[in-house]
Amino acid sequence: MKKQLLARALLSSLFVIATGCSALETITFGKGNVNEYEVDIEKDSARDLEVNLQLGAGEMNISGGASEWITGNIEYSNETMEPVVQYDLDGDKGDIVIKQKNKVNVGFGNMKNGWDLLLTNDVPIDLRVESGAADTNLDLRGLRLRKLKVDAGVGDVEVDLSGDWQESFDVDIDTGVGKTTVILPKSVGVQIKSEEGVGKANFDGFTSSRNNTYVNEAFETADVIITVKVETGVGEVNFQLK
Repeated sequence: MKKQLLARALLSSLFVIATGCSALETITFGKGNVNEYEVDIEKDSARDLEVNLQLGAGEMNISGGASEWITGNIEYSNETMEPVVQYDLDGDKGDIVIKQKNKVNVGFGNMKNGWDLLLTNDVPIDLRVESGAADTNLDLRGLRLRKLKVDAGVGDVEVDLSGDWQESFDVDIDTGVGKTTVILPKSVGVQIKSEEGVGKANFDGFTSSRNNTYVNEAFETADVIITVKVETGVGEVNFQLK
């Protein structure tokens, strides 16, 4: 119910912006010059990481294989989208936040705000991704995920969790307006708990074990289990096995 109300609110906001009568502050982005920001958070004594990525508008591509904790490049064409990168070490835990300088609502016009980031495969990670008006591609194969949280606003989202995982972990996905695709492994147990809004959810290759709960074939005998909780907004959510 809560997600349905949010979904309707998102649609209302889009209508208001489209008609030019917004009660919220919006920003129109001009073409401008493209600025580049190199992200390089070096390894230290941290034994696990909390990573929070907050993108207001643009495009985000995340994958593994970084030589440091996080490396990559951000290109942006408006100063409101200038990235802020923060890292703190508290004991054995590293806390990483990458966000825009200012939070913005949906704007119109030509703009560039592209995040291409690599995360380390070497330590356990609690990963949270918040995207507003953005297309988001999360290729998380090979990471040592301990927990994943995805909050999506307006735009398409793809989350690739296929591969051979060695540890169980939880996934929490809140979808907004757009198409979301979640790719999950055949070889480990998967359980999906779905709270559907006004959108549509497809569970290709899964069977329903009880109300709004779906499992893959490996679930009953698996030692490693990925537990997914999903709240669908407006749009379509597709779960696939690979």
